[in-house]
Amino acid sequence: MESQNAQRVFLVRLALGLGQGLALDLLYSAFDQKAWPATAPQLFAPLAVVAVFVPLLVSQGLGNIRATTLLVWTAAATLIVAGLAWYDVWRAWPGETVPVELSARTIFICAVFLFVAHALVSCGDADRRIVARYPTLFDLAWKLGVQAAIVVCFVGAFWIMLFLGIALFDMIKLTGFERFIEHPWVAIPLTTLAAAAAIEITDTRAGLVRGVRTLALTLLGWLLPVIGGIAFAFLVSLAFTGLQPLWETRSATFLLIAAAAVLVVHINAAYQDGDPERRPPHILRVAGTLAAVLLIFVVWIAGYALWLRVNQYGWTVDRITSAAVVLVAGMFAIGYLVAAILPGLWLKLIERWNVYGTFFFLIVLFALSTPIADPMRLSVDSQVARLQSGVVKPEKFDFWYLRNAGGRFGHAALEALKSSPNKAIREAAIAPLTNGPIPFQSISAPRPDDLARAIAVYPPGKKLPDSFLTQDWMKEGENVWEHRPCLQTWLGIQAGLCTAIVEDFDGDGVDDILMVQNQSAPPEDTGWNAVLLVHQRGKWQLVASTGYWPHCRGELAALKAGKFERAAPQRPLPELKFGDHRVPLL
Repeated sequence: MESQNAQRVFLVRLALGLGQGLALDLLYSAFDQKAWPATAPQLFAPLAVVAVFVPLLVSQGLGNIRATTLLVWTAAATLIVAGLAWYDVWRAWPGETVPVELSARTIFICAVFLFVAHALVSCGDADRRIVARYPTLFDLAWKLGVQAAIVVCFVGAFWIMLFLGIALFDMIKLTGFERFIEHPWVAIPLTTLAAAAAIEITDTRAGLVRGVRTLALTLLGWLLPVIGGIAFAFLVSLAFTGLQPLWETRSATFLLIAAAAVLVVHINAAYQDGDPERRPPHILRVAGTLAAVLLIFVVWIAGYALWLRVNQYGWTVDRITSAAVVLVAGMFAIGYLVAAILPGLWLKLIERWNVYGTFFFLIVLFALSTPIADPMRLSVDSQVARLQSGVVKPEKFDFWYLRNAGGRFGHAALEALKSSPNKAIREAAIAPLTNGPIPFQSISAPRPDDLARAIAVYPPGKKLPDSFLTQDWMKEGENVWEHRPCLQTWLGIQAGLCTAIVEDFDGDGVDDILMVQNQSAPPEDTGWNAVLLVHQRGKWQLVASTGYWPHCRGELAALKAGKFERAAPQRPLPELKFGDHRVPLL
């Protein structure tokens, strides 16, 4: 009877995989041919995410979750991801919603939310409790994580094998196999069938999965002294270096939160399910206690770095998302600190705190993906409030941020700003409303003569090197993102859009280029920022920036006239000195 049930589960999983592949193929075909339901984005997006995620949940739950629980959970998961996808499309700029605009952020959130929630449901069903016991949560959650990793690796290996077959047939000039595999109606169902087979294999070989999990936990646990030592050395070093080097990276919050996540993972790998029989060695307990204490300091610095940026420039989508991550990390950090200093069994409190933190994480994740705490809506409200309160002057305000990152909320804000009593605000709000967004595909590499026309060169008599004009700036990516209007075609090259100061800034005897983008019309030249480009290893590369350093009136004119000094303190790069005011190149 048991073998018959196992065979039945296997056949149902294969059927689910095949059905999932066919559904995704139909959706892809509709999108490719611009046919219904792809022409109805608020229907297409929910169908797509449901077709991607829900069959995988059902396939994994078969044989592991009771039928009634699985049915209720499947219905709930379908409603949740469909609702999140619908809302993601709805909040886009009105009239420009297409299926491809279902954001990667929402897809990622759906995947993470469903994985965590599925683990909680599976564990609760196994224990016949709403909230499962911690040993069950630990065992099944890590099992699901390892299983997911193996499934991804299996599908990847499957496609590597197919590509190898294509290459072998191509060598003997037989291209039929390649053309057959390239058809979406073949490639998509093959992928979903491979995933279903991988789920079946890992589920029926539970001992193998547990063995891989045990090995992974052991290795991660023994790395705890290493990461704990690194974190301790880093925090001690800050006492001597100060925090300024962190702020100069402009990615301090992300790196610190990543470090905090690594600490949490390794602490749990050492602690495991808390069974006294598997109590880790003394060195791991000491390292775990140290890491649990250090965690609060790492998260605090991350939060402080984020607060500095928000205090200067207000909330953006990325900063709100980062704040949510810091909030969740802060909750874990507080619990781990208390667990480390409480007497009794080593870190016993983290069992309960991990459960609380998991539910809190799901609540925050859900809030970020709904109107409750939508980062897009909150960021628009923050930026508009800064404009209307006078913190940011209209000529300094990025109205195009509302157009390109504000979606429906940015549209509503711009419509409201058109009625502002401030003439400058009213006029600036019109262009983003009447022009389309600036899509990446509209950006193209300019011809050398276009680039020369867009960039005014100083001091007189200098010119831009041919190597600079002919370089393909489209390949530089984020390295020159802030200066793409200077270096790439963006809705047409504008004559004199940017200024290039050709001087030897680094003292090596070779001219460098300080590229300055004007951000306000002359003579109001207080709004500018610059990047320093030097010729290294056969091409021009960005090596420094003035960033968001406060600039004074007249500095741009002084740059053009050569009325500045290059101070050289104990730094890799000089500072630009305008009288008593210094502008560092970082």
